[in-house]
Amino acid sequence: MKLPFGKVALLAGAAAVIAPAVLPLAASAQEARNLDNARSDVLIFEGELGPAPVVYRYTIPPRTVLQVDAIPGADSELDPVLTITDVRSGETLAEDDDSGGNLAARARVVSQRGQQVEITVSSYAFLSGEETSGTFELQLRPKPWVPPRTRAVTLGSDITGTLAASGSEMFTISGSKDQVLEVALIAGDENLDPVLSLYKGVGTEGELVTSDDDGGNSLNALIRYALPEDGTYTIVAEPYGSTSGPFTLRVAPRRESAAGVPQETVLGFGAPLAGYAAAPDYDAAADGGEAVSGVLFSLSPAAIAAIRAGQGEVTFNLTGPQFEDPDFPSGVDPLLELGFETPMGFAAVLSDDDGGGKLASRIPTDLSALAAEGDWLERLRVRAYSIGGAGEFSLEMVAGKQELEESNFEEYIDAAPPVPVPVIAE
Repeated sequence: MKLPFGKVALLAGAAAVIAPAVLPLAASAQEARNLDNARSDVLIFEGELGPAPVVYRYTIPPRTVLQVDAIPGADSELDPVLTITDVRSGETLAEDDDSGGNLAARARVVSQRGQQVEITVSSYAFLSGEETSGTFELQLRPKPWVPPRTRAVTLGSDITGTLAASGSEMFTISGSKDQVLEVALIAGDENLDPVLSLYKGVGTEGELVTSDDDGGNSLNALIRYALPEDGTYTIVAEPYGSTSGPFTLRVAPRRESAAGVPQETVLGFGAPLAGYAAAPDYDAAADGGEAVSGVLFSLSPAAIAAIRAGQGEVTFNLTGPQFEDPDFPSGVDPLLELGFETPMGFAAVLSDDDGGGKLASRIPTDLSALAAEGDWLERLRVRAYSIGGAGEFSLEMVAGKQELEESNFEEYIDAAPPVPVPVIAE
């Protein structure tokens, strides 16, 4: 059954009747526009939300972009949520909470062939189980769909421009599987609150794979995403709500996720090594995989020789990057493990989270006991994780045992290691 829309109020067009009394003497009034038979570009529907969602149906013409806004009434405490679904397939086409600004919801749907959609207005509190009510105004703005104009960008690109209110800029970039794409959208002044979105394919008709509003510094937007497959992706830069202003779009140099880089790097005394850690993948953990992907380091031949020559006391430090780009802040919360490579994989012996202070990890230990015991030093491994967000890290091995900043240093031995594991002297 087709649901009624309720009371319809058509907006006036752009023309207005200007009273001659308010004009300079030399000016004359514009010709009045007859609105009796005019059609508006905006359809407005007044509604009231009780304990149950309010549902509407609308048929989108072919090759049309439909923008839908749900705006709380002036005296309403309602925080509306919009959901647009395809009537025929039941597929959710768009969903939004606050993109319209001031608690208003805004969603867009592009329809190439035309389709009937169901527009559901609910409240955020309703979704959390608390029944609320309030008046709202539903606005529908159908516009002809125009093929998107995009600009191609590459890794390391630095693009400037201006975002108009309710406008957007689109950029395409080619990527490969497991490549980490990092994009920062930086406001040129305080009048702009930038938002970033990433879609598969060219334009916004493909799958929305990730988006961000304030993930960078201040209100700036930042996307870090490990690409799931080779292909072209579209970056959409737009303002939040009615904000506008100049922007800079920066694409970081190429990085690889933990799945796409060599899983073992040589570590020695001297300059710290830089690395990149992925954010925890809790979806993978729910499917039986690992939530975090560590990066393994083995000791260099020179470091092994120094330890066997008497430099057994060492400290491993895992921190954020030494030199951080402010537009691409690292979200890494380091976790450091020390263990051995076995036929069954890595077996951890020591681990630390915040022993270096300020989220840094630190493991001080004495490796002298391993110096004369077969190939234990060659099989020693250091593994770096992030239990926070993604980003760069710095790992170093220094001579001597540095003090722990906190008392949460943890030592454990694998309960059933495939091969005997010697105890590292402390």
